[in-house]
Amino acid sequence: MEGFKLVIEYMPYLMQGLMYTVLVSICAIVIALCVGVILSLLRLTGNGFIKAAVNVYISFVRGTPLLVQIFIIFYALAMIGPNIPAFATGVIALSLNSGGFMAEIIRGGLTAVPKGQYEAAQALGMSRGKMLTRIIFPQVFRIIIPQLTSEFINVIKISPMLSVISIVELTRTAQRLYKQTYEPIPFFIAIAIFYFIICALLEEIVKRQEKRKKILG
Repeated sequence: MEGFKLVIEYMPYLMQGLMYTVLVSICAIVIALCVGVILSLLRLTGNGFIKAAVNVYISFVRGTPLLVQIFIIFYALAMIGPNIPAFATGVIALSLNSGGFMAEIIRGGLTAVPKGQYEAAQALGMSRGKMLTRIIFPQVFRIIIPQLTSEFINVIKISPMLSVISIVELTRTAQRLYKQTYEPIPFFIAIAIFYFIICALLEEIVKRQEKRKKILG
Protein backbone atom coordinates (compact mmCIF):
# COMPACT_ATOMS: atom_id res chain seq x y z
CA MET A 1 0.00 0.00 0.00
CA GLU A 2 2.87 2.33 0.79
CA GLY A 3 4.35 1.64 -2.63
CA PHE A 4 1.04 2.51 -4.30
CA LYS A 5 0.97 5.85 -2.47
CA LEU A 6 4.49 6.57 -3.68
CA VAL A 7 3.49 5.89 -7.27
CA ILE A 8 0.50 8.23 -6.94
CA GLU A 9 2.66 10.89 -5.32
CA TYR A 10 5.26 10.79 -8.09
CA MET A 11 2.79 10.16 -10.92
CA PRO A 12 3.46 13.58 -12.58
CA TYR A 13 7.12 12.60 -13.00
CA LEU A 14 6.16 9.20 -14.42
CA MET A 15 3.71 10.79 -16.84
CA GLN A 16 6.40 13.22 -17.93
CA GLY A 17 8.74 10.29 -18.57
CA LEU A 18 5.97 8.49 -20.45
CA MET A 19 5.36 11.49 -22.71
CA TYR A 20 9.09 11.72 -23.38
CA THR A 21 9.17 8.02 -24.32
CA VAL A 22 6.25 8.48 -26.72
CA LEU A 23 7.83 11.60 -28.23
CA VAL A 24 11.20 9.90 -28.78
CA SER A 25 9.48 6.86 -30.29
CA ILE A 26 7.28 8.86 -32.66
CA CYS A 27 10.22 10.97 -33.88
CA ALA A 28 12.33 7.84 -34.33
CA ILE A 29 9.67 5.89 -36.24
CA VAL A 30 8.99 8.80 -38.63
CA ILE A 31 12.70 9.20 -39.43
CA ALA A 32 13.10 5.41 -39.61
CA LEU A 33 10.34 5.27 -42.21
CA CYS A 34 12.21 7.86 -44.29
CA VAL A 35 15.44 5.86 -43.89
CA GLY A 36 13.62 2.68 -44.93
CA VAL A 37 12.19 4.34 -48.05
CA ILE A 38 15.61 5.74 -49.03
CA LEU A 39 17.27 2.34 -48.56
CA SER A 40 14.52 0.71 -50.61
CA LEU A 41 14.96 3.23 -53.41
CA LEU A 42 18.72 2.66 -53.36
CA ARG A 43 18.09 -1.06 -53.72
CA LEU A 44 16.04 -0.36 -56.85
CA THR A 45 18.85 1.51 -58.58
CA GLY A 46 20.32 -1.66 -60.03
CA ASN A 47 23.83 -0.58 -59.03
CA GLY A 48 25.57 -3.62 -57.54
CA PHE A 49 27.84 -1.61 -55.23
CA ILE A 50 24.96 0.46 -53.81
CA LYS A 51 22.81 -2.63 -53.27
CA ALA A 52 25.70 -4.37 -51.52
CA ALA A 53 26.29 -1.34 -49.27
CA VAL A 54 22.60 -1.23 -48.35
CA ASN A 55 22.58 -4.96 -47.59
CA VAL A 56 25.67 -4.58 -45.37
CA TYR A 57 24.00 -1.72 -43.48
CA ILE A 58 20.82 -3.72 -42.94
CA SER A 59 22.78 -6.81 -41.86
CA PHE A 60 24.84 -4.72 -39.43
CA VAL A 61 21.74 -3.13 -37.89
CA ARG A 62 19.95 -6.45 -37.54
CA GLY A 63 23.04 -8.39 -36.46
CA THR A 64 24.46 -6.17 -33.72
CA PRO A 65 23.00 -5.21 -30.32
CA LEU A 66 21.13 -1.91 -30.23
CA LEU A 67 23.07 -0.93 -27.09
CA VAL A 68 26.34 -1.13 -29.03
CA GLN A 69 24.83 0.96 -31.84
CA ILE A 70 23.69 3.59 -29.33
CA PHE A 71 27.20 3.92 -27.90
CA ILE A 72 28.76 4.11 -31.38
CA ILE A 73 26.39 6.91 -32.42
CA PHE A 74 26.71 8.68 -29.07
CA TYR A 75 30.51 8.85 -29.18
CA ALA A 76 30.63 9.50 -32.94
CA LEU A 77 28.31 12.49 -32.56
CA ALA A 78 30.29 13.69 -29.52
CA MET A 79 33.36 13.84 -31.74
CA ILE A 80 31.47 15.90 -34.32
CA GLY A 81 29.87 18.27 -31.85
CA PRO A 82 29.97 17.90 -28.04
CA ASN A 83 26.83 20.00 -27.57
CA ILE A 84 24.46 17.71 -29.49
CA PRO A 85 21.44 17.11 -27.20
CA ALA A 86 20.92 13.62 -25.81
CA PHE A 87 17.39 13.66 -27.24
CA ALA A 88 18.71 14.10 -30.79
CA THR A 89 21.30 11.37 -30.23
CA GLY A 90 18.64 8.98 -28.97
CA VAL A 91 16.29 9.67 -31.87
CA ILE A 92 19.11 9.18 -34.39
CA ALA A 93 20.17 5.90 -32.76
CA LEU A 94 16.64 4.48 -32.70
CA SER A 95 15.78 5.68 -36.21
CA LEU A 96 18.95 4.28 -37.81
CA ASN A 97 18.32 0.96 -36.10
CA SER A 98 14.64 0.82 -36.99
CA GLY A 99 15.38 2.07 -40.51
CA GLY A 100 17.12 -1.19 -41.32
CA PHE A 101 14.05 -3.15 -40.28
CA MET A 102 11.81 -0.70 -42.14
CA ALA A 103 13.75 -1.35 -45.34
CA GLU A 104 12.99 -5.05 -45.04
CA ILE A 105 9.32 -4.35 -44.34
CA ILE A 106 9.10 -2.10 -47.40
CA ARG A 107 10.87 -4.70 -49.51
CA GLY A 108 8.19 -7.18 -48.51
CA GLY A 109 5.53 -4.66 -49.52
CA LEU A 110 7.20 -4.08 -52.89
CA THR A 111 7.26 -7.80 -53.65
CA ALA A 112 3.56 -8.02 -52.72
CA VAL A 113 2.54 -5.51 -55.40
CA PRO A 114 1.52 -7.46 -58.53
CA LYS A 115 3.98 -7.20 -61.43
CA GLY A 116 1.09 -6.14 -63.61
CA GLN A 117 1.05 -2.80 -61.78
CA TYR A 118 4.61 -2.11 -62.88
CA GLU A 119 3.89 -3.21 -66.43
CA ALA A 120 0.75 -1.08 -66.64
CA ALA A 121 2.64 2.01 -65.46
CA GLN A 122 5.37 1.41 -68.01
CA ALA A 123 2.77 0.91 -70.75
CA LEU A 124 1.32 4.32 -69.87
CA GLY A 125 4.75 5.84 -70.39
CA MET A 126 5.24 6.83 -66.75
CA SER A 127 8.71 7.68 -65.55
CA ARG A 128 10.18 5.48 -62.81
CA GLY A 129 9.72 8.27 -60.24
CA LYS A 130 6.04 8.80 -61.06
CA MET A 131 5.41 5.06 -61.15
CA LEU A 132 6.84 4.65 -57.65
CA THR A 133 5.22 7.72 -56.06
CA ARG A 134 1.78 7.49 -57.69
CA ILE A 135 1.16 3.77 -58.11
CA ILE A 136 3.61 1.48 -56.30
CA PHE A 137 4.37 3.13 -52.94
CA PRO A 138 0.72 4.03 -52.13
CA GLN A 139 -0.10 0.33 -52.49
CA VAL A 140 2.99 -0.70 -50.54
CA PHE A 141 2.08 1.47 -47.55
CA ARG A 142 -1.47 0.10 -47.47
CA ILE A 143 -0.04 -3.41 -47.44
CA ILE A 144 2.58 -2.84 -44.71
CA ILE A 145 0.55 -0.76 -42.23
CA PRO A 146 0.30 -3.69 -39.75
CA GLN A 147 4.06 -4.29 -39.96
CA LEU A 148 4.76 -0.58 -39.51
CA THR A 149 2.60 -0.54 -36.40
CA SER A 150 4.42 -3.62 -35.08
CA GLU A 151 7.75 -1.88 -35.66
CA PHE A 152 6.45 1.15 -33.73
CA ILE A 153 5.68 -1.19 -30.84
CA ASN A 154 9.22 -2.54 -31.08
CA VAL A 155 10.70 0.97 -30.98
CA ILE A 156 8.73 1.75 -27.82
CA LYS A 157 9.96 -1.48 -26.23
CA ILE A 158 13.63 -0.77 -27.00
CA SER A 159 13.47 2.93 -26.06
CA PRO A 160 14.48 2.20 -22.41
CA MET A 161 18.00 1.47 -23.70
CA LEU A 162 18.38 5.22 -24.27
CA SER A 163 18.61 5.61 -20.51
CA VAL A 164 22.29 4.63 -20.84
CA ILE A 165 22.98 8.02 -22.48
CA SER A 166 21.02 9.88 -19.79
CA ILE A 167 17.80 10.40 -21.74
CA VAL A 168 15.14 10.79 -19.07
CA GLU A 169 12.42 8.65 -20.62
CA LEU A 170 10.07 6.45 -18.61
CA THR A 171 12.61 3.87 -17.44
CA ARG A 172 15.21 6.48 -16.54
CA THR A 173 12.55 8.36 -14.58
CA ALA A 174 11.75 5.21 -12.59
CA GLN A 175 15.45 4.70 -11.88
CA ARG A 176 15.73 8.24 -10.52
CA LEU A 177 12.66 7.84 -8.36
CA TYR A 178 13.73 4.57 -6.77
CA LYS A 179 17.17 6.01 -6.01
CA GLN A 180 15.38 8.87 -4.29
CA THR A 181 12.83 6.77 -2.39
CA TYR A 182 14.69 3.41 -2.12
CA GLU A 183 11.50 1.68 -3.37
CA PRO A 184 12.25 0.13 -6.79
CA ILE A 185 9.41 -2.40 -7.09
CA PRO A 186 6.39 0.00 -7.14
CA PHE A 187 7.91 2.25 -9.79
CA PHE A 188 9.04 -0.57 -12.07
CA ILE A 189 5.64 -2.25 -11.78
CA ALA A 190 4.02 1.08 -12.67
CA ILE A 191 6.13 1.64 -15.79
CA ALA A 192 5.64 -1.99 -16.82
CA ILE A 193 1.90 -1.33 -16.75
CA PHE A 194 2.39 1.84 -18.81
CA TYR A 195 4.40 -0.03 -21.45
CA PHE A 196 1.88 -2.86 -21.47
CA ILE A 197 -1.09 -0.52 -22.01
CA ILE A 198 0.58 1.35 -24.87
CA CYS A 199 1.78 -1.80 -26.62
CA ALA A 200 -1.56 -3.58 -26.07
CA LEU A 201 -3.43 -0.68 -27.68
CA LEU A 202 -1.08 -0.68 -30.66
CA GLU A 203 -1.32 -4.47 -30.98
CA GLU A 204 -5.12 -4.16 -31.03
CA ILE A 205 -4.77 -1.68 -33.89
CA VAL A 206 -2.60 -4.21 -35.75
CA LYS A 207 -5.20 -6.97 -35.23
CA ARG A 208 -8.00 -4.76 -36.52
CA GLN A 209 -5.97 -3.76 -39.55
CA GLU A 210 -5.25 -7.39 -40.36
CA LYS A 211 -8.94 -8.31 -39.97
CA ARG A 212 -9.87 -5.43 -42.24
CA LYS A 213 -7.36 -6.59 -44.86
CA LYS A 214 -8.87 -10.11 -44.78
CA ILE A 215 -12.40 -8.73 -45.17
CA LEU A 216 -11.39 -6.50 -48.06
CA GLY A 217 -9.73 -9.47 -49.61
